[in-house]
Amino acid sequence: MIKSLFHRARNPEERRVRAWCRQELGITPGNLPLYRQALRHVSAVTEGRTDLPDNERLEFLGDAVLDTIIGDMLFAAYPDKGEGFLTRMRSKLVSRQQLNALAKKIGIERVLESNVARSHESSVPGNAVEALIGALFLDRGFDRTRKVVVKLLHAHFDVKEIEREDRDGKSRLLEWGQKRRKKVEFIVREEGGNGRGKHYVAEVRINGDVRGTGQGTSKKVAEQDAAQSAFRSMRSRKPHPPKPAPQGTAPEDHAPTMHASRRSGAGSRRG
Repeated sequence: MIKSLFHRARNPEERRVRAWCRQELGITPGNLPLYRQALRHVSAVTEGRTDLPDNERLEFLGDAVLDTIIGDMLFAAYPDKGEGFLTRMRSKLVSRQQLNALAKKIGIERVLESNVARSHESSVPGNAVEALIGALFLDRGFDRTRKVVVKLLHAHFDVKEIEREDRDGKSRLLEWGQKRRKKVEFIVREEGGNGRGKHYVAEVRINGDVRGTGQGTSKKVAEQDAAQSAFRSMRSRKPHPPKPAPQGTAPEDHAPTMHASRRSGAGSRRG
């Protein structure tokens, strides 16, 4: 009873956040200030207001909880698939692009405290989704958080469609280059770290020009990330009037469609 009184909505803003949580997440917040913190971007905190913590710590926690939930869901859903497939699927589901899309679908900007211009393309909405997951975990525990997250994913995304479009990006790019008679190279370098903390950066060069970059905790992950970046780069180029191809060469075709990867480029979880 005392806890209920302590966390009761005290003003219109708190009532709005509580109503939004009920409508979009299907839960009634127990610790309402925790959810308000999750929805408060650092740009909304004025200097000296230590009583108004921003959502960065909750975002850190939510990121880890989300990884675990998605990993557990995919592990159970695909018992015959290997680590590579599971990693790619998880990367797509928790990419910054997907989190921003989810934030838009659940109308998070209606309750988000931020002074970042709404017209500015940023990671703020997606970061707030992660922070909300962190708040939900602290408030309700892992099992309840998992149910909410899985329900949101199935309500707003077609996981089977993402599965159907899954394919090794590096292999697709090399195949594309072979068909178009273009030289595709992957160049990987190590950037700091030891043991499990190693970090790699990869470049994709097509006929000597850098067309994509990627990063990851292994050479394979960095190369896949770079391949996705190259596909996005090629798709975003403005089309030029076709030129007659020299005899014996194949004209350049459109890049195959690929989904964004996690933690780099458009798929990065930091924007």
